[in-house]
Amino acid sequence: MAHHRVTGGGNGIRQRGVSRGLVFVLLAIVLIAAVIVAWQQLGDHLDRQADNAAASCIEGPATVDVVADADVAPALMAIAREYAASKPVVRDHCITIAVRAGDAKTTLDGLTGRWDTGSMGAFPAAWIPQSSVWAAELAQAKPSSLEGTPSSLVTSPVVLATSTELGKTLDGKLDWAQVPTLQQRDDSLRDFDISGWGSLRMAMPLGAQSDASSLAAQAVAMRVMRTSSALTREDASSSRVSSSVSAMLDGAPQSPDGTPTGAATVMRDAGDARTSPIHAVPITEQQLYTLTREDTTARLAEIVPTGPTPLADYPVIRLSGDQISPVASAAVAEFFTFAQDPKHLSLLTSQGFRGNAPLPPATKTVDFPITKEPMPQPESSAIVTINKLVYGRDFGPAS
Repeated sequence: MAHHRVTGGGNGIRQRGVSRGLVFVLLAIVLIAAVIVAWQQLGDHLDRQADNAAASCIEGPATVDVVADADVAPALMAIAREYAASKPVVRDHCITIAVRAGDAKTTLDGLTGRWDTGSMGAFPAAWIPQSSVWAAELAQAKPSSLEGTPSSLVTSPVVLATSTELGKTLDGKLDWAQVPTLQQRDDSLRDFDISGWGSLRMAMPLGAQSDASSLAAQAVAMRVMRTSSALTREDASSSRVSSSVSAMLDGAPQSPDGTPTGAATVMRDAGDARTSPIHAVPITEQQLYTLTREDTTARLAEIVPTGPTPLADYPVIRLSGDQISPVASAAVAEFFTFAQDPKHLSLLTSQGFRGNAPLPPATKTVDFPITKEPMPQPESSAIVTINKLVYGRDFGPAS
């Protein structure tokens, strides 16, 4: 019988060793995976540290000043409080937006001359006047002070406030082109088949927040120049425009306080509308809304003359220069993006301004009609030219 030889210590199967190369490969893979995981964890940790540092404002608090028209300032202050509640951090600074009301002429003089912090407050990072009447003046006097192109925050059409009785007669029949003649000619309101009223007696206020006077003059200028395009400097410098604006101003009744609201109050409180010293005044719709929102009966009327309707556009003028830090510039841009959100902008539109948020209920005077033909904004040089016709040759930045 044959016998098989047994080897291997009695196990019957020869044991084989694992390749050292394979072991090294496996160890290398494990090591690389461990390094990757550790690197990711370190990155996440650093990101969390950065987020925590930003949330804790490692550079400290920063207050950014904004000067605004007196009509828009209260609601803008409320939006600034909502912004503060969102805990904004810009470039590692906790941001507070400080909005204050400021006179437009005083602000313009400060921006183009010497800013007196004692009487005017801290230098602002942005300015929101009533209209581009002021943006044009600043752009012409000191273009380097503007950061980018101003954009409108909200708008308000310029309308005529009249007595209720006269409003019923003029509504839908008055064109901007007729205003100079109606202002100058005796008993001109007979053209509308009413007697005993005399001429138009339209006030042209020249005091605070009287941009509507210059904007109304722009609308008249477009009509007398028979153009549907934006007014040019050549248009505004024409003899037809200057004579028309002079006719609007010569003999215009005075507002008691130099404001459109003051003139409208004279009409509202007149015992006899026919003999009132003022029959009409250009005014922003928002100002007229504020004046009449508590009225339970119509004591004034809102007239929208035919032709392009001028708009108070409340431009956001972001300012530049040595007094504006990069943090302030970035923060004010972020704030106005926040303000344009409809849920925040509603704080403004609820006060009668127009924007991308609901308007308030109509009053007996103001029903917020659709603006069918918004007036195209004139060239800046045309605006400045008409400003000088309306407010006088010395209007503009202080020299």
